[in-house]
Amino acid sequence: MSSSGWRPFDLVFFDCDSTLSAIEGIDELARSKGKAGRVGLLTNKAMDGDLDLADVYGKRLKAIKPTRAQLKAVEERYWETAVEDALEVIAALRFLEVQVFIISGGLIDAVKGFGRRLGVEPERIRAVELEYNELSGRWWDYHEPGAQQAKTYLDYSTGPLTVSHGKSRIIGELAGDLPGRRLMIGDGASDLAAQDAVDLFVGYGGVVAREALLDASQVFIHAESLSPILPLAAGLRGWKMSQDTRHDGTFRKGIAAALNEQAVTFSNESLRDSFFRDFEDIN
Repeated sequence: MSSSGWRPFDLVFFDCDSTLSAIEGIDELARSKGKAGRVGLLTNKAMDGDLDLADVYGKRLKAIKPTRAQLKAVEERYWETAVEDALEVIAALRFLEVQVFIISGGLIDAVKGFGRRLGVEPERIRAVELEYNELSGRWWDYHEPGAQQAKTYLDYSTGPLTVSHGKSRIIGELAGDLPGRRLMIGDGASDLAAQDAVDLFVGYGGVVAREALLDASQVFIHAESLSPILPLAAGLRGWKMSQDTRHDGTFRKGIAAALNEQAVTFSNESLRDSFFRDFEDIN
């Protein structure tokens, strides 16, 4: 960060599970199948970095075998458990013409539906694609409403989002030739592994606080609210543009949280000083 103050960001990449929503979608699916314990353990080990995501991804899906209808239910649960101020922060970033993306190791049907409801364009959302068994459900009534929803999981598409070190590649693909500084926020080891692809990585512990993430993140949000992301991403310029708009309150809330060491911590003094230099007199 420049010694003259906090520099804003042009592209912001959000994780989904336990970041934009307070749940892990695949664990919700497992709960509905009575397999929450086994699947949840695998999820936590992968998010903590104890296992590579590639070692658990297929095992979890094989144990659950979700239908399209069940993934629609997960989308609803994502929405019901949206993290505090997630919708407002994304709306404010879009107002400020910051480009917003979602990169998730979750399942595309649920993540994309949730992301659209948050205001993120489908083409800026990446998650894991599934293949469904075309002969499952009432396949002979495939023209009937709901027939597609009964199809069950057959396989998943392996790729960058099914391994622990793949999100950097997705950031590169989504950003393409877009100019500007990049910020990533997430709660798990696969998110932290993408920090080489961004200018600032922000760890989020408002749902699950992972010690390894706290130790390694440049900035770490302890608060449940995502509002600190707004001043961190948009900077003083964004704050000035947001005054006297419907985003003013969310921005003020975020500034207050980011200045509170109980809510947000910075990894070094120069990073902290850059932010405080711009914002400490606002509230």
